[in-house]
Amino acid sequence: MSRDEIKKTIDDFLLLVEKGCGSVEENEKQLKLLLDKLAFAQHFAAYKFDEKDYEDLPEQNYKPLRDLVKSRFPNFGNYNLAKDVSNNLAETEVMIGDAIDDIADIAGDLYDISWCWNQNSAEDGLWHFKNGFSSHWGRHLRELQLYLFNFEQGT
Repeated sequence: MSRDEIKKTIDDFLLLVEKGCGSVEENEKQLKLLLDKLAFAQHFAAYKFDEKDYEDLPEQNYKPLRDLVKSRFPNFGNYNLAKDVSNNLAETEVMIGDAIDDIADIAGDLYDISWCWNQNSAEDGLWHFKNGFSSHWGRHLRELQLYLFNFEQGT
């Protein structure tokens, strides 16, 4: 996957959140596809760290983004999630996942990545993409993918 394809996938995800695809069903279908493409893209997000001091990211307001996501995906909600705290099955905890929060967090990070890509450099954008996947939004993506699989199966 090329840099241009990675950037297009990011832009397509943000466009889905902002504008939707015409119906809730189409939004859900497109979301599943774009999550797969984002997960695939992280394997190709190669960059050369440039050590430049870039301007700080603009602050985001989470609530309007969450409200927008909720309007695009009104069928989604909370789900059960196991948290393995120590690789010991006896110590596993049950948590509550939130599909709307997952999508909003992924979108929020992708807005930051897009800003870095456009304002600073492709290298900076790819660095944020790869490192954000490893440290934050990748977990949301993977948990959301499992939720959507179960949601579609009715389980």
